[in-house]
Amino acid sequence: MKYQYDLKPVTLYIGIKLYEKYQLQAQKQGRKTAELIRNAMQDYADLHFKSKNKLKDLDFSRTVSLKAGASDFLTDSSWKEDFTSGRINL
Repeated sequence: MKYQYDLKPVTLYIGIKLYEKYQLQAQKQGRKTAELIRNAMQDYADLHFKSKNKLKDLDFSRTVSLKAGASDFLTDSSWKEDFTSGRINL
C-alpha cells in the first residue's frame, strides 16, 4: 500500500508476544509488519480521536434515524438525546 502522506520513523516498545502476532499475521497476508501496525494505529485514531468538525459538516445519515412520520430534525427532536448522551460521536 502506498501512503500519500509523509511517514515519521518512531521507536515503539511493545510486548514480544504481541509483536509476534503481528509478524505472523503480516506473513499470512503477504504484507509488512510495520504496515499492519500503522493500519492498527490509524484505525484506533479514527475510532477514538475526536476531530473538531463543524456541525454543518457532520453526516448524521448513518448515526441518526428519525421516528416514523418525521420529515426532518425539526419535527423530531428524539435525536437530541443521542447527541447529548454521546451515542453520536463527532
